[in-house]
Amino acid sequence: MKFKHLFWMVLLVGLSLNGLFGQRKALLLDHRDQIRVTKLGLLNSPYRETNLSITPDGKYLYYMSLRGGQHWSRTYMAWGADSVYDGDIWFTEKVSGKWQRPKCLSYGVNTEFGEDEPNISPNGRRVYYQSWRYPDWLFEGGPYFQADFQGGKWGESKGLGGGITEFFKTSFDATDGMAISPDGQRFIVACGYDYRANMDLYMSEKGPHGWSYCKRLGISTAGNERSAFIAADGRTLYFASDGYGGYGGLDIFKTTINADGTFGEVINLGKPFNTAADDYGFILTGDGSEGYFIRNGDIHFADLTNADPRMKPSFEVSLKGHIRDSLTRIGVKSTVILMDARTKRIVKRIPTDNSGKYVTSLPNKNALYDQVIVSDGYPSKKRRIRVTETGSQQSFESNFYLGKPKEVPLSPPIVEVPSKPAQEKTNIPVRQPQPEEVEKQPEKPVVHKPPIAEVDQMAKPDPVEIKPEVSSDPAEAKVEEVEVKIAEDPYSFDGIAENNLILLLDVSASMGESDKLPLLKEAIKKLVTHLRAVDRISVVTYSDNAAVILDGVSAAQQTTINYAIDHLGSSGATRSKSALKKAYKVAENHFIRGGNNRIILATDGHFDITDLYGLAEKNNTQNVNLSIFSFGKMSDRKAELFEELANLGKGNHANISPDNVNAALLREAKAVRK
Repeated sequence: MKFKHLFWMVLLVGLSLNGLFGQRKALLLDHRDQIRVTKLGLLNSPYRETNLSITPDGKYLYYMSLRGGQHWSRTYMAWGADSVYDGDIWFTEKVSGKWQRPKCLSYGVNTEFGEDEPNISPNGRRVYYQSWRYPDWLFEGGPYFQADFQGGKWGESKGLGGGITEFFKTSFDATDGMAISPDGQRFIVACGYDYRANMDLYMSEKGPHGWSYCKRLGISTAGNERSAFIAADGRTLYFASDGYGGYGGLDIFKTTINADGTFGEVINLGKPFNTAADDYGFILTGDGSEGYFIRNGDIHFADLTNADPRMKPSFEVSLKGHIRDSLTRIGVKSTVILMDARTKRIVKRIPTDNSGKYVTSLPNKNALYDQVIVSDGYPSKKRRIRVTETGSQQSFESNFYLGKPKEVPLSPPIVEVPSKPAQEKTNIPVRQPQPEEVEKQPEKPVVHKPPIAEVDQMAKPDPVEIKPEVSSDPAEAKVEEVEVKIAEDPYSFDGIAENNLILLLDVSASMGESDKLPLLKEAIKKLVTHLRAVDRISVVTYSDNAAVILDGVSAAQQTTINYAIDHLGSSGATRSKSALKKAYKVAENHFIRGGNNRIILATDGHFDITDLYGLAEKNNTQNVNLSIFSFGKMSDRKAELFEELANLGKGNHANISPDNVNAALLREAKAVRK
């Protein structure tokens, strides 16, 4: 963080004095009696921590620390009365609800020049950060970089470049807090001419040709703005400022970014988040249940369960999909009608584009909708959608395949009858039989009946043929109406009970083969895209130890689920019995009366299968089913043991392969009807 222009510093001091007399107003909240703030001692050090970033699932927390302690660390500045080290990016992981001792990112991301302002992507696989690698940052597309986590380590850093680099090449030299939106398309930074002078918020957006030149945001004041954070909904912005009044020093504020770049109402989070000290760097998890911020250079935590809803992101439900022809698989221009399933009143009409794609939003509240697809030349099709109010972003994908009835001629075509020698054929209508020829006709005309056509969504049926030999009299020829059966969407959950699925996954070393755990992971992610918000997913893993990775998460939280699935690895031995006990406990905690409460045990069976018989038999009266997914080649004896275990657990057994993995998972998710 550099200082270059004395003139600008004097000017900014003057502007800050002006801000004291021209502060803007903000709505003030107060949580004093509902929220308790705790300092996280394990994550802090005697030195300064700042610029927090968290994955939406609340599992990984990144921040900058001046604690040093690395082989590249060097003392570079005075902070207060202390001489501090160059900044490094640190992170911590939450395991079984507790943050672990923080670790420093490896050299390459961190350097001896000082790194700051980490921003972790929603899946935890990419980190954005700042580095003043003077003078290299200018030639490397800095001062903001990104690095991807690949092969168990952080890869080579790459500058964001474009308008961001151009902006810092010609403008400011000091920053304090940067945010990247969850979709990676929006960049917001607090910057000024000196670290101790006032700063403003600036934004760049990513287009087809890279990042745009940063522009000052209208939310900035004549005072001091710091520490931007964009929530999981991509439009709620948290920042610190002394330009909107408050308790003294920097306070934490919330606003929303509109589609046109303007901003909504500014809200002061109030006590206990804001005090007379400097409070800044506020972040929160994707579901809005946990908040973290900086006070006096230390990381603080707050449980937001009872927080005023106005301080949290106002999530909407996103609904999108693609309408296609069931035979050609080509998109069909249609109208999507959403009706209140109870009152039958139309809520929305959404026209698709020419390729059959649509996208819309719904209020984040409990509701039941009938989605009806109308398109010229096709029978309408309907699906029911249930929205469950949550504190996180929900996204549904609802695709349809429309079956077009087969067109059949109402009468046979004109046939070709030879009235001259074969070499001189002429096309004429079929002649009428003469009276003297009537007794030569069959007692009943021969009528060719076209077969019943069943339209399959994956294969085009053979065309119906009508042969001219049917009859010599077109008036007597008859064609039966063709019955067209449209195959039901296999991923439709209409009439299916709510799911409480517990995926009990063997992650021992033997499950690392491509046709085992990796195969199942992809199938799970595919299934989740079709499940409903009311469906609950839990993941329990076991090898040397059993661990609950996901605990009753709504299927609408696809980012959280996919992140957990992607990070599953394979190592260690197999401790299955303790894991099954834990899975039954998780099933009990999230039990749905009348629902599909089901444990899916996935394993290649390198343990004593009979050791689980007693546990399965003991719990099979609790309305929790146990199904078995076995992997790899196995003897008839082992197959029998798995079958018996599934029978005791009142579930199903399937030996999983690439050919049946999706169907097997779908069967388990649709096992119970309402």
